[in-house]
Amino acid sequence: MDVSMEDRIHMSVDLLVAMTVEEIAEKEKREPSDVFPEFLGSRTASMLYDEDTKFWWNGPSHIAEVYEKEKKALEQA
Repeated sequence: MDVSMEDRIHMSVDLLVAMTVEEIAEKEKREPSDVFPEFLGSRTASMLYDEDTKFWWNGPSHIAEVYEKEKKALEQA
């Protein structure tokens, strides 16, 4: 089975999302299943799935930090 580079990137992004959601859930003491839809609806997740940003090159800890900053900014608005 030949997997294209684009498919590999998408699989990597999906794995990063899962790892990031786990990290956020652990930090917030919440269930990953509750965090997952919130994260997917965020600007941070959109950047991850936009290959042009290369944001997916970052690790889950950095991605979780960016998401936390996004949430704080939205709460203050």
